[in-house]
Amino acid sequence: MIRTLRHITSLDHPDLQPFRTLRRPEEHRQQGIFVAEGEKVTLRLLHSGLTVRSLMLSEDWFTLHRPAIDAHRDPIDVHVGPKKLLETIVGHDLHQSMMGIGEVPPPATIDGLLRRLPDRAVLVMADGITNAENMGVIVRNCVCFGVDALLVLSSSCDPYLRRSVRNSMGNIFRLPIVYFERGTEPDHVPADNFGDGIRTLKDAGVRIIGAHPRQESIDLRSLSAHGRVCIVLGAEGHGISQLTLDMCDATTVIPMPAGVDSLNVASASAVLLWELWKTQQPR
Repeated sequence: MIRTLRHITSLDHPDLQPFRTLRRPEEHRQQGIFVAEGEKVTLRLLHSGLTVRSLMLSEDWFTLHRPAIDAHRDPIDVHVGPKKLLETIVGHDLHQSMMGIGEVPPPATIDGLLRRLPDRAVLVMADGITNAENMGVIVRNCVCFGVDALLVLSSSCDPYLRRSVRNSMGNIFRLPIVYFERGTEPDHVPADNFGDGIRTLKDAGVRIIGAHPRQESIDLRSLSAHGRVCIVLGAEGHGISQLTLDMCDATTVIPMPAGVDSLNVASASAVLLWELWKTQQPR
């Protein structure tokens, strides 16, 4: 439903501040909000079940999508303005003159996740993934290949960063997120303790497998990954941290021709998750 409808000729109104930056500033984190950009992502937000606070869109998008806005359960503040004005924020190609502000859902917990986790399950852990675009593509790949949850270490960026939400194409709204605090980085969000969480996962039969090139790593094509597994993705520069590697049950590697360094971590996640998805299918 529409709570307020404002036709804007300027971006100076205080209510528009969350829309006016490419980054998710500290105030966003404190308020528990995120920005959705583009028609597809914003519509997926409207249909996600998450709380929607406000929308900013052009007149043609408002006319087209007003039925969906009117039907929404939340009272939404709607700002309608000319396309040329909205394009001055970050560029037409980025947000397509339609944006939304949503509330970040409460994070999942390991205990809550395990209560719902099936006997055949795939989890993904992000260790040191600091590039928001990569994080968004990883989220998108997780949903595409049936991952049950994303575990985010505090060394990684927040999947609800603006660029991450955009690159996930709104798939972030469908993926449970568990945050891990390792105790070596500043506070991130309410989070499970890393060591305790890993031990809880292992006690529940989850096998921790690091995607990491080293001599003892198993060729991905030979990896036995039935049951419950968690694949760990590391930073592109130095890979998985030693602390996390020490807690892995095994490591795996994508076979490549000699002389090829590696895949981008987001591309690698697609290959890894496709192979895991095939392994997890009933025979």
